[in-house]
Amino acid sequence: MNRTKSAGSFAAKTARSRTLRTVLIVPFVLQIFVAVGLVGYLSFKNGQKAVNKIADRLMAEVGSRVEQNLATYLIVPHQVNQINAAAIEIGTLNLQDLPVLQRHFWRQLQIFDTLTFTGLGLEQRDNLGAERLDNGSLTLRVSTAASNYDFRTYTTNKSGEIGALLNNKTNFDPRTRPWYKAAVAAGKPTWSEIYSNTAGITAYLGASMPFYDKQGKLQGVLLTNINLSTLGQFLQSLEIGKNGQVFIIERSGMLVATSTGERPFHAVKKDYGAERVKAIDSKNTFTKTTAQYLAANFNKFQSLKTSQSLEFDVRGKKQFLQVLPWQDDKGLDWLIVVVVPEADFMAQINANNTATILLCAAALIVAIIVGIITARWVTKPILSLNDAAKKIAKGEWGKSVIINRDDEVGELANSFNSMAAQLQVSFAELQALNTELSESKSRLYQILEAVPIGIFVANSSDKPYYVNSRALDLLGTDKVANNASELREIYQAYLAGSNEIYPAEKDPIINAFKGASVNVDDMEIRQPDRRIIPIEVWGTPIYDDKGKVSYAIAAFADITQRKQAEKLVAEYNRTLEFQVAERTQELKTALDNLQTTQEELIHSEKMAALGQLVAGVAHELNTPLGAIRSSAGNMTNFLGQTLTNLPSMFQSLSPAESENFRELMYRSLQKDMTLTAKEERKLKRALISQLEGEDIDEADDIADTLVDMGIYEADDFLSLLQKVDRDRILEMAYKLSEIQRGTQTINTAAERASKVVFALKTYARYDSSETMVQSNITEGIETVLTLYQNNLRHGVEVIRNFQKIPPVLCYVDQLNQVWTNLIHNALQAMDNKGTLTLDIVHESNYIKVGVTDSGKGIPPEVMPKIFAPFFTTKPPGEGSGLGLDIVRKIVDKHRGKIEVASVPGKTTFTVVLPVNLP
Repeated sequence: MNRTKSAGSFAAKTARSRTLRTVLIVPFVLQIFVAVGLVGYLSFKNGQKAVNKIADRLMAEVGSRVEQNLATYLIVPHQVNQINAAAIEIGTLNLQDLPVLQRHFWRQLQIFDTLTFTGLGLEQRDNLGAERLDNGSLTLRVSTAASNYDFRTYTTNKSGEIGALLNNKTNFDPRTRPWYKAAVAAGKPTWSEIYSNTAGITAYLGASMPFYDKQGKLQGVLLTNINLSTLGQFLQSLEIGKNGQVFIIERSGMLVATSTGERPFHAVKKDYGAERVKAIDSKNTFTKTTAQYLAANFNKFQSLKTSQSLEFDVRGKKQFLQVLPWQDDKGLDWLIVVVVPEADFMAQINANNTATILLCAAALIVAIIVGIITARWVTKPILSLNDAAKKIAKGEWGKSVIINRDDEVGELANSFNSMAAQLQVSFAELQALNTELSESKSRLYQILEAVPIGIFVANSSDKPYYVNSRALDLLGTDKVANNASELREIYQAYLAGSNEIYPAEKDPIINAFKGASVNVDDMEIRQPDRRIIPIEVWGTPIYDDKGKVSYAIAAFADITQRKQAEKLVAEYNRTLEFQVAERTQELKTALDNLQTTQEELIHSEKMAALGQLVAGVAHELNTPLGAIRSSAGNMTNFLGQTLTNLPSMFQSLSPAESENFRELMYRSLQKDMTLTAKEERKLKRALISQLEGEDIDEADDIADTLVDMGIYEADDFLSLLQKVDRDRILEMAYKLSEIQRGTQTINTAAERASKVVFALKTYARYDSSETMVQSNITEGIETVLTLYQNNLRHGVEVIRNFQKIPPVLCYVDQLNQVWTNLIHNALQAMDNKGTLTLDIVHESNYIKVGVTDSGKGIPPEVMPKIFAPFFTTKPPGEGSGLGLDIVRKIVDKHRGKIEVASVPGKTTFTVVLPVNLP
């Protein structure tokens, strides 16, 4: 019998041992197999994702670079046209002076090396400009009535002078060209359609701009061209994978430029013979196939409105494609197409995948061998622990396990033995704890029954958990609701003063389950005996250790006496409100009278300040008028002396010398008025040395004249200075430049007088409408400073620390009175000599205005009284003592405040105003 039991026990142990090994080995090997397979698969997929990301990033970067460079590249032609239009408008460029126009356009091509042509065509049929040939040389192209409108092309030397005739096109009319028609039709700067040049060997993208005279009559069109070949050269400079490419097409499908080097037109050597190329007819197979794919799938390019990242196959090979629509405000609507073959990225990925598969297979074999050995080593002690655990589960607490190992399994056996001992002790303690917990629960129920307010508890299942006896008394029934949503109907809970069941969204229990602690006092209980009990309810959530609401508690009390007291208070308040309304009407009448008196007082103070300013304003007007009279007299004298001699002088000059004379006049008008006397003396000495080095006599006198004109270098004018009648030429140039400077002086003086008159009108205006408007405080302060300009110019330094601030809702005239009083007081405190600092700061919703003077300061004993009415420190007859009182009242009216801080040498008044009145 004993042998049979022993054999059965051995067989059971063997079966368990084999099962545990299988459980350890099979999942371990299966995990390794799945992990290895998954790693290999993910490696392949990640490789493909990496390829897609790299391709997308590359094409996005290329597209972005093309977009940025196009925006920069194509803005230049229109800027050049705007510069030329401005020069024509202000008279710097004379449309009748062909040599100057030709030289101007020639110089522009030297500066802007991306341009192919710059020039203009006139309504009278004249056409001229400068053109850059494919070899980089610059030419001049002219067609005027003098040449019977033959369009002639000339070579130029390094100075831009006309050389040999290259070609001639007869009977040319610029008004028939696409660029001219496009500008006239648009009436503003625009792009013409891409068109061929007159020789028919290339195609241009033209930026054209109409210009008009002062009566709005069309004078002509300015033109700046870009050769399509230069756009292709830029695209060729981009690196797009190994075999990728980028090209630009119009919505019509016409090729604009490509990175393959293919020209977007066929050159035909005849007049206007260059022919455009469609992208679907490109000689490049890659370009052609891509264009055909886009045309077939996007309605012949018309439905490509947003950026598109696409994939398509060419001969069974995957291609990455990105299309970027590009427009500008001048009429261009192009598509930027970037295409890269997937094969450019996949070669290295495929090699890596093969290596990964081999490594995964080796790892799988090693893992299976290690798993078998490890399972055998782990299972034996674990089976012993399993037997001991089963005996402890049956209550055999004295069972222990002996495993002589120092690793984690040995530690587990020691921990198991310790745990068995602790479980025996814990079991006894748990029995004692359950007994104590039962007693505590009984005491808690006794306390809740004893409190004088109703207690209602619902659990997380929305069912009532506990209701004390006071709650049942107040509710008037012992019925128990199935869930919290039935409470209001069962217990007849109504909204106070109505026949509506209390709203669910305000119910304290429901809100407590949502995590909110609420308190309501507008609920009433209608008991079966028709008694109505108003109650105040507090709803509170109770959370478990995971932060979830496990219970909701509602505590409620009878507030009948409080409601009765509130009713008595409300009746008393109604009586009090009637009495207050009567008294308020009396006060309003008194306030209206007071406001009328205050407005009259403010206006009186304003007129008094205006009287003080009259002498200074008169001086401010006399000064610019004197400058105007003086400049006008000088101009009259100079004109009388120069007009008669000017024609004969120009007849004595050669064309080159006439150009030098005009350049001399131009530079004189650019005279730098910021140079100090010391800097001018230094430049004069250098000029004398230069003249003497050229053997020019009377170098001192000539240098004096040139420096007065603003000319500090004579390199470009040596031919004029070496002429016999140079004194006459210099005198004529000096007088003409003085006439121009006299005109500038008159303009400046007139502007200054206008500014003073405007400031005076603004200050003197009186608005009694009491209407608040949005106003710029800085402009008001500048108006006051303009009126005090005569006081400031003789010893007062004004420092403006003005931040950019938003408009302020205010009474404009009244605030101007504030700035006038504060600035006037500051000037008087300094005796009109010192530093006046004005600060304007924007902080949050407030504007701070500081007025600081460098006077002797306000004595400490005077400081508390400075805002008091009729208080003044000025001698009798010089002040009413109402200025600062009025200032304070105006600031208070704007919901602001005024502060003062004073020490000897620095007194600051700070006005704080809200941007928008509360």
